[in-house]
Amino acid sequence: MMPFSGQVMTFPSTCGACATQCECRMFVTNIPYFQEVIVMASSCDACGYRNSEVKPGGRIPLKGKKIKVHVKNIKDLNRDVIKSDTASIKIPEIDLELVSGTLGGLVTTVEGLISKISESLERVHGFTFGDSLDDTRRRKWKEFRTRLDKLKSLDEPWTLIIDDALANSFVSPVADDIKDDNQLTWKIIYIFVKIQQTLQLEKIFEIQNSN
Repeated sequence: MMPFSGQVMTFPSTCGACATQCECRMFVTNIPYFQEVIVMASSCDACGYRNSEVKPGGRIPLKGKKIKVHVKNIKDLNRDVIKSDTASIKIPEIDLELVSGTLGGLVTTVEGLISKISESLERVHGFTFGDSLDDTRRRKWKEFRTRLDKLKSLDEPWTLIIDDALANSFVSPVADDIKDDNQLTWKIIYIFVKIQQTLQLEKIFEIQNSN
């Protein structure tokens, strides 16, 4: 356990949206059924931007983890989610797949994760295509965004899959004992056999180090 576990520390930072000086708060906590993590959160008084990140507090694991959640009700939408920057996301029902590194690290809920995905894709499509986006592609994007937003209305059950080669992601159970949560499953994966993920991680770390 880290010596400053449980203590909230504050240090100066810069807003990721408007570059104004702001404060970042950091603390270490131990999450049941998971591990010790470092949580960092910042908010900007100038523009209102908020950001939260989570970093692993322990050693690098020898195995990866695949988490699968069957989302059926409001309790599932309210599950806490820790998505590390080494995790990929899949939602088979709408053919959505985000590779490792997309969205960075997040501390949110299942519903919040869907909102973050929608906002991120909206920014990408808006800045990339703008007014030059032809009618067919614009219509397809709007149709997909509608399907994405409908996940939060729970018209039909759907599946969230988080695949993390470094096992630094987590979805909270809704039962007191995780063994009683039939809608949440974890699968342990040996990293050394996942060559494709290893290459992706090397690329992510190379990009981060270059910045």
